[in-house]
Amino acid sequence: MIFKDIYPSRPLQEFVKLYRLRHFIIPPVIKIYPKSYPAQPEQCFIFYPRGAEKVEILGSAPLIRSRSVIAGQYTCRMERSSVFSEIIFIVVVLKPGILFRLTGIPSVELNDKTIELEVVFPKDARLVNGLLNSASSYEEMIMIIENFLLDISQRIKVEARVCDKIFSIMADPQNYSIDQLSSKSCLSSRQFERKSFQYLGVNPKFYTRIARFNKTYQMRLKNPDLDWLSIAMACGYYDYQHLVKDYLEFANDTPKLFFQDEYKSLERLLKINV
Repeated sequence: MIFKDIYPSRPLQEFVKLYRLRHFIIPPVIKIYPKSYPAQPEQCFIFYPRGAEKVEILGSAPLIRSRSVIAGQYTCRMERSSVFSEIIFIVVVLKPGILFRLTGIPSVELNDKTIELEVVFPKDARLVNGLLNSASSYEEMIMIIENFLLDISQRIKVEARVCDKIFSIMADPQNYSIDQLSSKSCLSSRQFERKSFQYLGVNPKFYTRIARFNKTYQMRLKNPDLDWLSIAMACGYYDYQHLVKDYLEFANDTPKLFFQDEYKSLERLLKINV
C-alpha cells in the first residue's frame, strides 16, 4: 500500500503540480466510511489502474467512475469510496488553467463533473488505460502517465498567455485584490472574469475563496492540534465565523464536524498517511 505525493519530471512542470498516488488494500474486518473531500482549487486527470471508485456529490445520484476521467473544478463536498477491497488511483493535479489549454474545453462546462478521458483523447486514453492495467510497479505507472502527458502537451489546444501565471497566484492566496490581479494579467476586470470562467471554471473572487478555504483545510491536516481561530487568522479570515461560513458552503459542515469525518478516512484507519 502507498499514500504518496510525487512531483512531476522537469518537462511537465509547466503543466502538472503533483501526482497523488494511492494504493489501499482493505481488510474485511475494517468498517469503511466514504472519504469526504471539500472543494479544492484543482482540476485533474484521475487514473484507476486497479479497482474502481464510487463518487457522490451532494444532491446527485452516486456514480462509479471509469478507468480514467477528467475532473473539473469542484465547488462543494464530495464523498468517495472504493467499490472493491483493493484500489489504486493516481490523481494528476494540473496547474491552474492547464486543463483548458490541454483540452480546449471551457472549464465552466466541467464544474462539479467528470468526463471519461477517452471522450477527449480516445486513442491516447485507451493506450494508457491498457498499459496501466498491466503495469507491475508504481514507478511504471507514473512513467506511463508521464508519457501520456508529454504526448498530449505536444498537441496543446491553447498557447500560454500572461494570465496563466496570474491564475497560479490565485491558487495560492496572496494580498492581491481582483483589480490588481486583472491589471497584472493585462486584462480589464470584465475580460479577466471571462478568462477566469474559461480557464478555472468560476469567477476570480469565488476561486480565491476556495483557495483560501483550502489553505485552512491543508493547515489543519498538517497541524491537527492547532485551534481553528489561529488557523482562520493565519489564512486571512477576519474571524472564526467567516471561516465557518466557508466550511458550510465548501464542506457542507462546520470545521469540527467535517474533520470528525476526515479522521474516519481509509488512509487513517489503515495508518498509511503518517
